[in-house]
Amino acid sequence: MKILVTGTAGFIGYHLALKLLQRGDTVIGLDNINDYYDVNLKYARLNELGIDKNELEDNKLI
Repeated sequence: MKILVTGTAGFIGYHLALKLLQRGDTVIGLDNINDYYDVNLKYARLNELGIDKNELEDNKLI
């Protein structure tokens, strides 16, 4: 199943996406990567999940 997870780079979103991937779902992650806490940690989480960084302005995402 394809599932959209918002806040994918945050604590809850990351762990939710991880569990969904482990059970075989396809995760579409969305996060604004704000600087509330370490941005490098957020990018590392997305990388670990296999989620590519793209911009919403990129028409192929819409």
